[in-house]
Amino acid sequence: MKAVFIDMGETLVRFKPRFHESIAKAIAEEGFEVDERKVFRALMKVLGKCHFPHYDGLSQVNFRELFYHMGLYVPSEVVKSLERKNYLAEEYELYEDAIPFLEEVRKKGYKTILVTNTTKKVNQIIRDLNLMEYLDGIVASCDYNVMKPHPKIFRYAARLAGGEGVHIGDVYEIDVLGAKRAYLPGILLDRLDYYPEIKENKARNLFEALKLIENLEK
Repeated sequence: MKAVFIDMGETLVRFKPRFHESIAKAIAEEGFEVDERKVFRALMKVLGKCHFPHYDGLSQVNFRELFYHMGLYVPSEVVKSLERKNYLAEEYELYEDAIPFLEEVRKKGYKTILVTNTTKKVNQIIRDLNLMEYLDGIVASCDYNVMKPHPKIFRYAARLAGGEGVHIGDVYEIDVLGAKRAYLPGILLDRLDYYPEIKENKARNLFEALKLIENLEK
């Protein structure tokens, strides 16, 4: 194993508000009572089917399919209203465990490749948070025109790293299944305990993820 491939949003970087939180709030403002965890799980099922970006590196959310997975009937005018809104956060910060994790990965001799579904703003975020000094490469959907969970994005990462590695991310349907499709091990970073049914290769923080990486080495 040559490298650690790692997601950005809600793995290294906390967006304020989180993407699913913005969507849950918008749905609530339309008069529907929703649970943030339920929105997250339905949203990730929808996004897990997207392989190619529609605009600036990301795909638009299919709200009709989202509501189908949530078991909600929502009038067409409400769907159209929700589709016109922007849900990307302007504020962001590093998680407290991000830099210690990246430093430890480097000490262990691994290369670190960021593998992220993102817009061109990724470059500004990396500069603002001084992340580049900890990274050996970036594979972003906006630059490669392919998105996780498509296995090709992980093959690009392996090419940059000069070998295969383990991928860490916060979405099972996108990060873990995507890595598996590329025949790579995946670690689910479940900071919010949204995947109670997943028992293996799951961490609550990046320190636990380090221990899982050590187990994979054995």
